[in-house]
Amino acid sequence: MVRWTIEVDEETARRWRAFWESRGLSETEGLLYFLGLGAAYAEGHVILSGVAAGTHSAEEVERLIRRLVEMEGRYAVMKFRLFQAEQALQRWELSHGAIETMSTGLQEVVRRLQQENARLREALRRLQGGQTTALDLNEDGGV
Repeated sequence: MVRWTIEVDEETARRWRAFWESRGLSETEGLLYFLGLGAAYAEGHVILSGVAAGTHSAEEVERLIRRLVEMEGRYAVMKFRLFQAEQALQRWELSHGAIETMSTGLQEVVRRLQQENARLREALRRLQGGQTTALDLNEDGGV
């Protein structure tokens, strides 16, 4: 990856940001979009000017058009894949939320069962203590 830095005046930056925002592009995406458009325009202009001047062939124009068609196809596929990824993410978020809710509910059930278990153990200890006392009395000849 290569990092390039450019400086533009405030008015240009405002216009560009408004343009990118209107298309849902981040600043990085917007800059890449502009660079891609500019490069494609420059290449197309050179070829079309060359055809008019006789220095470029019709095959080069045809190649440029094929490339445009290929890029449009790739763009459509990328948009569809993005749509699928967004749907999968939404399903995951819903599923994750349901799992978190279930986990919270199960943690509460575990807490209540632990408390009930502790109460039952204490009751069992009391009962066992009472039985031992009663058994001791019977062995000593008591009631």
